[in-house]
Amino acid sequence: MLWILTLISSIILYWIYDGYGRCLQILNLLRRMTRAADTKAVSSIEQVWPTITILVTVHNEAAVIRARIENLLLCDYPADRFSILVASDGSTDATNSIVKSFASDRVQLHESPGLGKTGTQNVAIRSIDSELVAFTDADIQFDPAWLKQIAGRFRDVRVGAVDGRLLYGSDATDAMQASQGFYWNYELKLRHLESQLGILAVVAGACFAVRRTLLLPMDPAIGEDCIVPLEVAMQGFRIVHEPLAKAFDSYEPDSAFTLRRRIRMTLRNWQGTWTRPQLLNPLRYPGLAFALWSHKLLRWLSPFFLAMATCSSLAMVVLQPGLVSSAIFAPFGLLFVLAACGWLSLRRRFRVPGAGTAYSFVLANTAFLIGIWRAVTGHRIHSYRNA
Repeated sequence: MLWILTLISSIILYWIYDGYGRCLQILNLLRRMTRAADTKAVSSIEQVWPTITILVTVHNEAAVIRARIENLLLCDYPADRFSILVASDGSTDATNSIVKSFASDRVQLHESPGLGKTGTQNVAIRSIDSELVAFTDADIQFDPAWLKQIAGRFRDVRVGAVDGRLLYGSDATDAMQASQGFYWNYELKLRHLESQLGILAVVAGACFAVRRTLLLPMDPAIGEDCIVPLEVAMQGFRIVHEPLAKAFDSYEPDSAFTLRRRIRMTLRNWQGTWTRPQLLNPLRYPGLAFALWSHKLLRWLSPFFLAMATCSSLAMVVLQPGLVSSAIFAPFGLLFVLAACGWLSLRRRFRVPGAGTAYSFVLANTAFLIGIWRAVTGHRIHSYRNA
């Protein structure tokens, strides 16, 4: 029985963190071999850049909001075709006055009295009548070509939402940040492969756009990055990833911040994904269900499989000591030893090869575990990234 538990949990962990990506690569290779070209359903109307409203939802972002607006105004896009709507939810610092100081009529301010991020977005979206709505955060920067790269994908009438490519623009300062970059690069790889297969159902909340007509009121406890792509898919449209639409973020400052943020994201996304159970049914949506289970749900459940594999392999060492049982337990034992070294290295400033990656992996799984526990116990959250 212990052998079976270890084997099954190990296979699932491999699938989550490597096998799924390799499977997507094979499927894309088969797709290219069997299809000469993907004929896009492009509108026959002469290309005119669609109107876009960039929605920046903020709470006490005085330190970065001026630079963010200036960055958006520098985007290479017809000035009469895009505007910026800053939705400020209960800000008590100078955020609102900074926004009002911009003379451009393309910069507008919407104030709300503490509705939470998604609740504020719901109200702000009611005033938007542009063809597209782009969601972004206050503390990132867009490449000047971001808007055109995003808008160009909407020429395909089948496309309902476009995910940009969020990159980390500064160098990692420690091993944990370097490993965060490694995991994020794998995430971007999965999104690109899923997009090519037409089964993408996730976006980066800091840099994506959607057709205004597809936006429905959102549950205030669920983030737009989770619920919007699911709604788009439910309405029969595709979500695509555009690797040339680059946005730049910075690494998270410390492990405590990383843990809180991932707990929050897991909680909201777990709850949000289960609000659309139809998409998880492989009989109704085979491609999307395959992607959602492999890319999202199983990943959030990985701490349970990790605990099962570790405990069952350790039990084999105790109950059936020997070279084989010790070899099976060794990878899991080494993982936690390296994670402990990674945690110590952040405080003692020494490096052990692989320690940062192991620590980041264990930290992420800890966040998944806490986030799911809070989700199933009914906890709800309405916070901001800087909360």
